[in-house]
Amino acid sequence: MPRGLDLNSNRVTAASRIDPVVYDTFRSLGIIAVAELSSLNRRIVIDVMRVAGLVCFGTTGFMVVEHWDWLDSLYMTVTTMTTVGYGEVHPLSYGGKIFTITFILFSVAVAAYVLSDIVQALLSFDLRGKRMKEKIVKLKEHQIVCGFGRTGQEVCDHFRISNVQFVVVETEASLVKKAEEMGYLVIHGDASEDDILTEAQIQTAKGVVCALPDDSTNTFITLTAKGFNEHITIVSRASNTGSESKLRRAGAHMVISPYTICGQRLATSVTHPLVTEFLDVVMHTEGYDLRMEQVSLTGSSELVGAALKDASIKQTSGAMILAVRQDGKLMTNPSPEIIFQAGDELIALGTAQQLKKLSELAYNRHD
Repeated sequence: MPRGLDLNSNRVTAASRIDPVVYDTFRSLGIIAVAELSSLNRRIVIDVMRVAGLVCFGTTGFMVVEHWDWLDSLYMTVTTMTTVGYGEVHPLSYGGKIFTITFILFSVAVAAYVLSDIVQALLSFDLRGKRMKEKIVKLKEHQIVCGFGRTGQEVCDHFRISNVQFVVVETEASLVKKAEEMGYLVIHGDASEDDILTEAQIQTAKGVVCALPDDSTNTFITLTAKGFNEHITIVSRASNTGSESKLRRAGAHMVISPYTICGQRLATSVTHPLVTEFLDVVMHTEGYDLRMEQVSLTGSSELVGAALKDASIKQTSGAMILAVRQDGKLMTNPSPEIIFQAGDELIALGTAQQLKKLSELAYNRHD
């Protein structure tokens, strides 16, 4: 969690409003290794070190060459670097004039280098933000993840593994930066605001995930999202038990209580450890060959109108049908006599290749 950030409060310290790496670097006066910083932060720290080094060089030079005290030397150094032109503190000797000329040339070179870094950083921010906005505008049938805390990060990680398009909406600058560094599309703003949801392409989105720790905010986001797109699927987190019914009335299709889920998983891990391990491997292990997927039947599918026993799904695709949702009812271990209909949702188990073949069967009709 970023320094100074409290997910259970709307209060954020000043430390969390700036890059925590830069904050820690300046606070520790450069003790942190520059090599550990990101490219932009590294340039910022190096430029500050250049200016500080130039001040030390000039002050020391005037003290050694002209034998001035440190305050006069520092004053002369600063006025020379900033080209204020108040004049010399004391008359310069021949050696002092040579040193001053050299120091001015060094100052001009460092100033030019620092200014070029500043311009480059500003241009980089502008171009990167423009490219990201262009990608977000093109999104369709995507998910909007509201909140990039620990819960939101887990959601995004699963979407990434499953190749699901999504955009993150987050209010905290430090978390926005983290999402950008992870390569995610992200919008800096409040997801409960109309303009932000419009920017996230709510009209063309497939679903919204409310992953914020505050139930009232999640409820407001749900109401706002439903106002823009009444057909959108909304899944929300609920920290308090009493909030679940309110979120469902607001339009959430599914409400997840992290504490309830955690308790159930802890109990299942004790009573059915092998089952828990199997589900973890199937659902959450990246790169594992066996997985579980949800597939919808279209009206053009050759499976529509066929019975499960006659569809030869296992022989054709290799995938195993575990459950079928038909007419709003979920049937586990479905009967071989069940007749598939358009809009049915199949829960299947198989390898990536097998599930891909099943998706083709569910979508296309073969002549």
